Amino acid sequence: MASNALAAEAPRERFVQENKINLVVIDDSFDTEEKVVSTLRNDGYAARSTRVEDAEDLTEAIRKREPDLVLYTKGMELISLKEAADCIKQSLNGTPVPVIAVEKNGSVESIVDAMRDGATDVSSYDNMDHLRLVINRELNALRNWRQMHKLETAMGESERRCATLLGSSRDAIAYVHEGMHVYSNASYLDLFELEQSDELEGMPILDMVAPDNRDSFKSFLRDYLQKDATTEVHKTHLQKPDGKEFEGVMEFSPASIEGEPCIQVLIRKEDVNTEALEERLKELSQKDQLTGLYNRQYCLDTLEATISQCESEECSAALMEIRLDNFEDIKNRVGAVDIDKLFVEVARTLKEVNHKKDTLSFMNPGYSIIAYGQDNDSIYKYAKEIQNAIMNLDVNIANEKINTTCCIGVTLIDKNSPETNEVLRRADKISAEAAEAGTNQIKLYVPEEGELTRHEVDSRFKHQLTQALKDDMFILYYQPIISLHGDTDERYEVFVRMLSEDGKTMIMPQDFLPAAERIGMSMAIDRWVLYKAIRDVIKRHEQGKSTRFFIKLSAASIKDETLIEWINFQIKDKNLPPNSLIFEVKESVAVTNLKKAKDLASSLKKMKCGFVLDDFGSGTNPFQLLDHIDADYIRLDKSFMDDLADNPQNQETVKKITEQASERGKFTITQFVKDANSLSLLWGMGVNFIQGYFLQEPQPEMNYDFTDIAG
Repeated sequence: MASNALAAEAPRERFVQENKINLVVIDDSFDTEEKVVSTLRNDGYAARSTRVEDAEDLTEAIRKREPDLVLYTKGMELISLKEAADCIKQSLNGTPVPVIAVEKNGSVESIVDAMRDGATDVSSYDNMDHLRLVINRELNALRNWRQMHKLETAMGESERRCATLLGSSRDAIAYVHEGMHVYSNASYLDLFELEQSDELEGMPILDMVAPDNRDSFKSFLRDYLQKDATTEVHKTHLQKPDGKEFEGVMEFSPASIEGEPCIQVLIRKEDVNTEALEERLKELSQKDQLTGLYNRQYCLDTLEATISQCESEECSAALMEIRLDNFEDIKNRVGAVDIDKLFVEVARTLKEVNHKKDTLSFMNPGYSIIAYGQDNDSIYKYAKEIQNAIMNLDVNIANEKINTTCCIGVTLIDKNSPETNEVLRRADKISAEAAEAGTNQIKLYVPEEGELTRHEVDSRFKHQLTQALKDDMFILYYQPIISLHGDTDERYEVFVRMLSEDGKTMIMPQDFLPAAERIGMSMAIDRWVLYKAIRDVIKRHEQGKSTRFFIKLSAASIKDETLIEWINFQIKDKNLPPNSLIFEVKESVAVTNLKKAKDLASSLKKMKCGFVLDDFGSGTNPFQLLDHIDADYIRLDKSFMDDLADNPQNQETVKKITEQASERGKFTITQFVKDANSLSLLWGMGVNFIQGYFLQEPQPEMNYDFTDIAG
């Protein structure tokens, strides 16, 4: 229903905007102005008028507000029609605002003379029907001119930006027209060891192909030119001017240069160092774009590894959660945009006091440090150093000097520490207590009697998970994934829940899946979920419903050599409809298992299954991952939905990701949509699909009406 409201609201806004008129009436009588304004308002226009009598008044009226239309009443003594037209032309710097000459009474005469003086037409106040038609025509013409001018400006800006991006791109890119080079960037010249672009201009693209491969290349190019606009890839042997050959992948796509159609050719060498690339992608995915510190996902992964290490090696560490005091007050003073400057300066200060071996992360709006080799006494001293550094920090934002302090909550990690989620809960709890106690506080979490250790948690879950698999004590829940653009196909994300041994309590996945990963049972749970989801696909198909299921895969399943063969068998054996299964892999898992994820996505596509990169965008350059993994959907990281309506930075990030995804032909999904304001923003940004509790929380039944939001 929300989409219907949005779809209706957008045309209403456009109607209001298009029917506003800023009118200037050059006349010495109030009656004329009132008559024209009344007529326009009866026709549905929101008319605002200004009456002037001479050139000085006209110039001042134009300075205050640019007019959409000027009516010149013929016979004015203080300003002639030509003087009025010249004044408007000089004041508006080229905007073709129409000037209509109007007779007060009597027949319309001297049309040619009036148009030579600068009028677009001549009418009469005695013939309002004719005047009304002339006004509508001229307003439409002006509106079309403004839209065209806006588009031309945007296109010019896009072309300039595109030229800049092409010139600085690491990819080797050239434009080819009728088989000849007409443009090449620096990377293209470097690839072929050429000094200047002049050496390439007018050179056939065929000359860059090794002689033995030219016949096959000509066949490919001939076939490509006969197709509609599309992107095609051709692997071949290329040749440098000195005769050296190398293997390359040429990607052809339609383009234009200076308004003329051409072909964009992008070339990549085949001898890509996959290990080096994987390492680079991994590094980029670990950093926060704003502060340069490690991001939330890296912090969580490192914390997981630290807890395991402390359990097995008899070492110790601590997790510190740092909260800036009076943060909301500062944000209200400087604004949501300028608050980023504070984040950056605090990050720089923390880098200076952070011990080299420790892991410093930005958790927006707070910070965290995983500190190694710490005990009660040493961690308190460390926290005090951090507080002193923050206290001495002066930041100038929006001509205002900002000083603050911080509260720090500390959780020690040793062989008896619980699993990751519990450690995080403890850190969050104790840092909240520190903040509530006042400014510049330090508090250390003290475990309560009876709290389980990590080893005890894993042992308990191993028994419970084994029994749940044996006794079928898991339950599938489904949450709709809804199109914002009229697609009424049914899409559900599949979630798994576990019943307690007595069958009375529902255990959430965040409570048992981390333990399942650690003890090697996540793969078995994935298979159970898959088997049940396939059963549901068949049931829905028999009911005449085309339903697509989005199914999460753990890191263990990505590495499972038998997974693809098993899925392929199930599809053929059960005769599943194409695209009914879409598999989700977290961006962080894909980065650390690049080759496995790439092969999985490729194999799934051959089986007509979909692929989603989940929690997308947390890394520094996430789209580099899409150069190697052929995903159909990207689901944005949930952190982008935090206070979306009041967070311009998140809005800008979501918009940029959506635009880039659209350019690559990828569908975007946003999760955790909480309210109508967020839905409205996402619709305006062009996001394809949404899900969240605002629409429907996960349920054991599939009963969402997907036609309700269409249109």
